[in-house]
Order: sequence, then C-alpha cells, then structure tokens
Amino acid sequence: MDLRNLETFMKVCDLGSFTAAADVLQLTQPGVSKQVQRLEAELGVTLLQRRENGLQLTEAGRETYHAAKEISAQWQALVESCRTANNTLSGQLRLGASSIPSKYLLPQRLSVFRRTYPGVELSVDVCDSQEALDLLYAREVEIAGVGSKPVSTEVAFSELGSDQLVIVAGAEFFTEIPWVKAPFLLRESGSGTRRATQRALTDRGISMDTLRQAAQTNDPDLMMNLVESGIGLAVVSSLQAEDAIRAGKRVRIVEELSSQRSFYLVWLRDRDKNPLVRAFIEIALPNRLAENEGNGEP
Repeated sequence: MDLRNLETFMKVCDLGSFTAAADVLQLTQPGVSKQVQRLEAELGVTLLQRRENGLQLTEAGRETYHAAKEISAQWQALVESCRTANNTLSGQLRLGASSIPSKYLLPQRLSVFRRTYPGVELSVDVCDSQEALDLLYAREVEIAGVGSKPVSTEVAFSELGSDQLVIVAGAEFFTEIPWVKAPFLLRESGSGTRRATQRALTDRGISMDTLRQAAQTNDPDLMMNLVESGIGLAVVSSLQAEDAIRAGKRVRIVEELSSQRSFYLVWLRDRDKNPLVRAFIEIALPNRLAENEGNGEP
C-alpha cells in the first residue's frame, strides 16, 4: 500500500475535486487521478463517481475514507514517536491563527518554543478564526489560535489571552457626532472580532445591520490605515488600538465597547498525546495542560 495514494484520495474527498486537490498537493490533475485509480485498482473497488453536481463517494469510498483517516493518524503518530525516541523533537508543527493571536499573543511563545526545540520547523497560516478552526478539523494544522470559543466536542482548548473591544476613529473625527451614526469599517464574516462586535452591540440594543458600512476587510492593518485616513470608524482589539497609537498613527479610542473577551489555543482531542502538540502547549500554556485533559475546558 502506498500512503501517498491514500493521502491524495483523502484530499480529493476533503476538497471535492481533483483539480483543487492537485493545486494543494502541487501535482498535476492527471497525476492526482492516477493515484486515486491506483488505490481503486489495489482495493478492487470504485471509490468515487462523477455526478453533475460533483464527485460522490461510493459505499466502499466512504469506508475507505474513514479508514484512511485512521491509518494516516496512526502513521503520523508512529513517525512522531520515532522522531522523539532520543528525546529530541523534530518535524513540523503547523498552526492556524487569527489576526490578534498571530500578531500579539503567539510570537513570543513561538520564539520560546523554537529556541527550546530548534529541530522543529514552524508553519503559521494567518486567517480568520473560522478558517483556522476549519484547518484544524481538516488536520491541515495541529494547533489553532482563535478569537471565539470552539463548540465542537472533537477539540480541547484553553485560554491564550484576552483583550477588550474598542471603537477607534481618525484624529479628525468630531465627538459631537454620535458614533452609531458614523460610517464603519467591518471585519469579514468569519472573523472572531466581527462576532464579538455583534454580541457587544446586541448587549447595547444595537443591531449591526443598522451601522453605515463604509467598507469591509479581512486585514486589520489595512482597517487601521483606513480609519486613520478618515473613511470611517472601526471596532478593533484594544491591543491593536494601543499598538497603533504607540506607533504614532493619527487614531484615537472614542469608546470602550465591551468588557474582556478571550482568545483560545485549540487542538484536536485525539492529538493531545502528539509530542509536538504537547510540547507547544506546555510552553504556550504553562501549568494548564493537565487541567484540560479529559474535559476540553479552560
């Protein structure tokens, strides 16, 4: 059995197309098709059928997909176990993180981890909170740093840090204008900041739909530049606002919108024995690993 064929088959299933899998795996589309065909020939069954609305797994395909997930996880565990047999960690640790954790909460922890385990290569994918969790569920990353508490029973998590939401405006914004009537710059729908903003506004009896949206962006730095230019106000992390003010940006905090909110470090329950995952948790969350085992709550 060639594990590469199994991995390719799983990627086709996860992404729903041979072309998308080829892009991610950096293979040609015919190359991906051949690997799936080899797997089908080895098993003696048809795994995928083409339909007008896309690919569809056969019954054998569904069984193979679930078995492949288990085999892949077991193989990865074996590889990691062998790598750490001499008590020296090596390999790659992949993280997905939203903007605030990636910029303000994780860098120092990543630096300490890298100095402690120089044989480990770090990979960080910066995206919004929902995308980071999706990468974790798809096993594209081992750790996620997000701005909203996960609800899946598949994961364990613990608080990584906290901040509060504030409304920022350009230096020329007149305080005589009620902020609820000013144009706003908003984060994308998958953003933890956007969800937290919606909750904070609801607590004040304000619907986000009533805000005058001037623009939407998934880049918090661009958002702050647009605020400085006077296009509109924005709800941002107090960490980001204070950082911008220290850097000399012509912005100011016009109101604190909410009380403390939390950010979380999240990992799959079935991977908490992974040496790389455990090592990072021990550094990022000192004295917290034992509290999370078996309950997934901070």
